[in-house]
Parts: sequence; C-alpha cells; structure tokens
Amino acid sequence: MKKIFVDIYLQFNLGDDLFLDILAKKYPNCEFTINYLGKNYDSFISRYSNINRRKYTLFNKIGQRLKISDSITNYDEVAEEHDALLFIGGSIFREEEYHHSLYQDRTKIVREFKKRDKPIFILGANFGPFETEQFLNDYKKFFELCDDVCFRDLYSYELFKNLSQVRYAPDIVFQMNVDKYKELRNKNSVGFSIIDVRHKKGLSNYYDDYIASTVKSIELLVNRGHDCCLMSFCEQEGDLQIINTIKSFLSPEILKNVSVYNYKGNLKEAINLIASFKLLVAARFHANIIALLLGIGVMPIIYSPKTTNMLKDINFDDTLVNMEELYLQYDENIINRAFNNKINLESISSDAKKQFKKLSEFLESSIISEVV
Repeated sequence: MKKIFVDIYLQFNLGDDLFLDILAKKYPNCEFTINYLGKNYDSFISRYSNINRRKYTLFNKIGQRLKISDSITNYDEVAEEHDALLFIGGSIFREEEYHHSLYQDRTKIVREFKKRDKPIFILGANFGPFETEQFLNDYKKFFELCDDVCFRDLYSYELFKNLSQVRYAPDIVFQMNVDKYKELRNKNSVGFSIIDVRHKKGLSNYYDDYIASTVKSIELLVNRGHDCCLMSFCEQEGDLQIINTIKSFLSPEILKNVSVYNYKGNLKEAINLIASFKLLVAARFHANIIALLLGIGVMPIIYSPKTTNMLKDINFDDTLVNMEELYLQYDENIINRAFNNKINLESISSDAKKQFKKLSEFLESSIISEVV
C-alpha cells in the first residue's frame, strides 16, 4: 500500500473537508497521512480507514519547546516514510504577509521528496490574488520542482502554462456523486452561505453593505413565504459570528422563519440540508458548486475573483452579485432569475476527474511494479 503525505488546510471548512473525503474514497487502497498535529480532527478522520494524521505526542511537544528535537519540520523523516507528497486545496497560493515563511517551509519539504526522487503533486488549487512579480516568480520556481500541478481555473493555468507539468481541470468537488441527495427535494426554503468579508483581504469596507443587503434579502424572501437557513461553512473564519450579527437586525416576526446551521464536520448532514433548498444564496466558493451539483437555484455572491473565474470557465456567469452591487441581493428580478439559475454539469463533472489523472497513473504504475 502506497503512503502519501498530504498537505491540506483543515479548519472544519466544508470545501476542504470535501477534498479530503473525495481523495480518501477515490483511493481506498492508498494510505494518506495529513500534515496536521492537533487532535480535534481525530473524530472526522476516524470515518476513513486510510487516513491518519502526523503523530505529535506530549514528548514531541516537550522536545520541540526545549529544542531537543524537531517533530514539526522534520521533513527528511517524512520524505523517507512516504512515497509521494500531495498539496491539495483551493486558495493555497495567495500573497499574504506570511508568504516568505510559508514559501520556505513548502520548499523545504518539496526538496526532501525531490532528493529521494519521489513525486510531488499539487491538485485543486487556484493562484492568487497576488500583487508582486516576486511572488509570481517564486512560485514559478516552486512549481518547476513539482511533477504535476493541476489548477482548477483557466486564469491560474494561463499564468504558468509554459511549465510542462501545469494542467487545468475543473474543481475537484465537481466530480462528487450527489444522486442520493437529489431524492430529498424540496422544502419551501432558501439557504444563505454566509461569510465574514472582514476575513477576506481588502473587503472590510463592504462589511456594512453585506450585512444590510443580506438582511433585506432575508426579509424579502420570508415575506414571500420562504423559510431561510443561514449556513456557516467555516466557523473558524467568522461565518457564525456574522450570522449572529445578521440575526440581530431581524425582527422577531422574521426570525420565526429563520434557522441557523453551523458545519462542524458532518458532510452528509450539510449536503442533505443544502439539497432541501430551492435556492442557495452562495457566498462561499464551494456553496456555488454544491448547489449546481444538486440542481437547485443559485445566486453567487462574489467576494473573490476565484469564484468569478470558476463560473466563467463553465459558462455560468450570467447572474452574479459582486461586492460593488450588493443591492442586487434583494432585487426581486435577480432573485426570481436565481431560482432557475441551473446548469447541466455532466461534461464538467467528467472533466473534474482529470484533477487526479497523474496521481492515478503514479498509483497504478506502483501497483504494477509491485506485482512484477
């Protein structure tokens, strides 16, 4: 059984948890070690027989503090113990203040796998936002060290298409089979995937408008006879806090028809809930994709070019609500159109499976060589 070391963002964010779920189910005969030291994901990963996390005991912690041993960046040992390295995630290449230290850490682990002639894969990501040429050039060098880099949007692909290892395929979640959820239709309810715009770089000035427009949209929909469910996809990033703020602006009468759902790791429960909506007002990136897969109406609330780029790539960018036009969130014409804002995803879902093309080839060739 091949062992893959997986670098992934784990903060009980529904989209990233879906990446891990799809990966584990796609390769049941492969063992995955997630680059995660805390214990709070143990319950989540216990559902998968082929996922483990890095072991980090009290002795490791003491050794780390006293600088006697290194159990966090001991990437030489990690590379020895695993057959390949996989970075999987969405917005994992943003230019942030901590870019230099993160880049150094990533380069360190990649070089350890490279030294041992073990493959490095990057799947499901987009590139940016970025501001400097230095950031762009740093990652050109980084991607050159990798064996396969599959972006989820054409914008990112175009930036690096001159590198032979760079490819494009639609987002990983597009390949998820949701047939069992589609049977659940359909209450007279509307979902809202809520975000904290202050958590997104450069968007703090839209905070008041986002709150106000969401409140007006809820009021309009409740007055039209709909129940509204406010969903937190990632409490760690402030979704639930904003939901509570939105609720504080709603009257007791409106609140009778408003519920809250806070995702805490139960993927099936969350998708079941979304499947019951007639419409999802979707600020989160993967809220848009899940709604499209389930065949319910969707109103994309755009806080990042990554969502616009993804929707353009699949020719689904007709009814978008940008931060500069948040008043459209409570425009009756836009809402009416959003209820029927759907698309046939058959070819896109098929193409999304290509994200794993090179990883599958590596694992299949490994099985053949082991048999021989």
